[in-house]
Amino acid sequence: SLCHYCRKGSGNPMKTLVLFVMMAVAVSLQSTVIPVLAIGGVRPDLVLVVTVSAALSAGRETGLLCGGFGGLLQDLLSVGPFGYNVLSKMLLGFLVGLYERKVNQGSLLLPLVAVAAATVGSAMLAVVFLLAYGQERQIATLLLQVLPAAAYHILLAVPVHFLMSWLMRRQAK
Repeated sequence: SLCHYCRKGSGNPMKTLVLFVMMAVAVSLQSTVIPVLAIGGVRPDLVLVVTVSAALSAGRETGLLCGGFGGLLQDLLSVGPFGYNVLSKMLLGFLVGLYERKVNQGSLLLPLVAVAAATVGSAMLAVVFLLAYGQERQIATLLLQVLPAAAYHILLAVPVHFLMSWLMRRQAK
């Protein structure tokens, strides 16, 4: 449960609140500002970038929680199949969070590689969902957007990761 996470996972209920606010801001920007920033029809997934950054900054439980909350908000605001964003963001947040200790050693390369890998992983999960929902025609378009989206996500990962790391350090004090 969320209360269990607050007590055991973070040790700080304020940290959980900050993460929820960060994710709510990311979802708000995703639905308002990001569509304006689309290049060639490719929109970055800010919720994915924030989930990856949270997972790398604070671990798998945080990645799971942020991915679940952000994905749920995305699913509630989208017209696509319900559940894709929740499941994919939770899974990717958890998996990326397994590398938390490696990132805390100061390497900037791992957040960039992680967000690129999460972008590809998200696309592969989307292919599974599209096949399950009988929307095979959309797969080619999705796959053509993976590399540009990964590049976009890499650009966003640097400022998002620094902000998330700063917030996590600040909450730890």
